[in-house]
Amino acid sequence: MMDLTVGITSYNQCGLLVEAIDSVLAQTLRPREIIIVDDASEDDSPQLIRSYAAHYPDLVRPILLARNSGPNAARNHVIEAAHGQRLSFLDGDDRWLPTKLEREAARLNGPDRPDAVFSNFYFTAKDGAHMFLWATDQTPPEGYLLPQVLMLDLPRTTLFRSEIAPTNLWHRAGQFDASFAIYGDWDMKIRLAAQVPRFGYVDEPLCEYRRHGAGISNKPVEMHLAAVDHIEQKYAPLVEQLAATHSQAIGHGLDHFRAKLWRRAALDVCLQRPANFRKTALGLYKRSWQYDRVLDPRLLWHLFKP
Repeated sequence: MMDLTVGITSYNQCGLLVEAIDSVLAQTLRPREIIIVDDASEDDSPQLIRSYAAHYPDLVRPILLARNSGPNAARNHVIEAAHGQRLSFLDGDDRWLPTKLEREAARLNGPDRPDAVFSNFYFTAKDGAHMFLWATDQTPPEGYLLPQVLMLDLPRTTLFRSEIAPTNLWHRAGQFDASFAIYGDWDMKIRLAAQVPRFGYVDEPLCEYRRHGAGISNKPVEMHLAAVDHIEQKYAPLVEQLAATHSQAIGHGLDHFRAKLWRRAALDVCLQRPANFRKTALGLYKRSWQYDRVLDPRLLWHLFKP
């Protein structure tokens, strides 16, 4: 057994939640406890969670919220209730591969003894089929990762997921900020990265991150950009504490991410093909140029194909 709390948070995901819970129960190295927080679901999730708690009374601890407060508030319940020496989170629509905890525990106990650990993961389709890997061309960094997390200098400008970190460092990092409608995980990982002296990495895909296909158009690109601005403003003093070279790179990294958001919005328009989609998508693409001048072959193909 690993002295680890696994926190699963879910809202109206009953069918997928079964897969998430079962993927933790199937681990070759079991955790100390599984805390499942239901955020006032309107489907059968509460009954499902109760049934798991009844079958695994020494392992599964349910927290059934009476009022929906969002994923960040739900995660805070896990941090407050965790008994394990270490803590890791799993979203209710994602899954772990069976050897995740065993392989990551081995990395934590390796010669260099990192304080926390994360691994490669699959992006999956809505039906769970594997689409592509997170880390392919770019090897994720190890060590003190605050600059990289701040500037999203990570594969696909995407954060690592389901990291294992000491529970006391989660507490030092503070609670998830419930004011973030999006990017609350980024906000928390910045504060966690400031607390973790050394991260280790396992170069194996051990998690599955489900993509539901809604695309960035599900939320306005301006909402994403506002959240990036919020992150930059919130952590301006932290950025100033870093070396000047890091501070400059962080600014460039955030601008690169802003440009990528505009390009993703333009690609979504091309894929949806509404009336005058080329004019709309080109306008969005041009908005990215204020941050960088990256040529996006896939986007250009959609813009100018017959």
